Amino acid sequence: MSEQPSPSPSELSAPLPRRVSAVTVSYYTGPVLWQNLASQLAQPELVELILVDNGNTAETRQRLAAMAATELRLKLLQAKRNLGFAAGCNFGAAQARADYIAFVNPDCVLLPETFGRILDVFTQQERVWLCGGRLEHPDGREQRGGRREILSPWRVLMELLRLDRLFPDHPYFRRLHRFDAEAEHSVVEVPTVSGAFMMIPRRYYEQLGGMDDHMFLHFDDADLCIRIAQMGGRVLYAGDVPIPHHLSTSDVSRIFVEWHKTRSSSYYFVKHFHASYPRWFLSLVSMLLWLRFGLIFLRRLPGDLPGILRRAFQRDAETA
Repeated sequence: MSEQPSPSPSELSAPLPRRVSAVTVSYYTGPVLWQNLASQLAQPELVELILVDNGNTAETRQRLAAMAATELRLKLLQAKRNLGFAAGCNFGAAQARADYIAFVNPDCVLLPETFGRILDVFTQQERVWLCGGRLEHPDGREQRGGRREILSPWRVLMELLRLDRLFPDHPYFRRLHRFDAEAEHSVVEVPTVSGAFMMIPRRYYEQLGGMDDHMFLHFDDADLCIRIAQMGGRVLYAGDVPIPHHLSTSDVSRIFVEWHKTRSSSYYFVKHFHASYPRWFLSLVSMLLWLRFGLIFLRRLPGDLPGILRRAFQRDAETA
């Protein structure tokens, strides 16, 4: 997504109408997709729900087309291939026409008034560029990832080696995920929120140039939050807005996910930390992450191989 001209100070301070364009990127999501769509369409502030189809079964696509024929707010964008999450979000956001964009994972099932309560944060707080909610398991337990520290090479090394156990109370050894600390049920400023659910004024998203397409999967939210901070914006976490999130609903192998996660991490660290960390340290962290991927690959391959082959044959059949 290319960068747009910066808004004037008067434009940035002007209140925005409470209208939301939702962008959801789907890739063989599974049955929870229908709950997700229904929960988004029930939000009064929703102007349009832009579904980017990165890959789905023929049956799912037929059902989506039938749904879009009767629900005018549902807009379907068919990707020619799996664009990845960041590029898929940019693809959908480019079509958005409302003043706010909500990025909602297809495995989130929103509660009533979710959009309205997040919009309240933007009107009640100053310089808010991005706001996330409290990601929860279906049983109400907080999920990891909803509120995080800045993801730095040092913090990754600490997490990989669990160095925090040596100095549990030292600020330099603070864990990445804040859900490990005290529960938070109010609106607070945080370094990073999760891309599973986040809302941003469209003018800010365009000023940022969108997400970084080089990150196929994972770390796109961390990258976005760093760039917001660099431009003087604030990232807030609405701990009083629960977001039920059903994990691992896409029919995709763990190997596929971890491969792209590792690639994105290496790119992310070079992009943001090449000037503040020596090259050898970045190389060490990257090597450890690829070693981790190798171990996951060896452990998961026997169980994942049948699914990988099935998905490959299914894609061939659907594109034939």
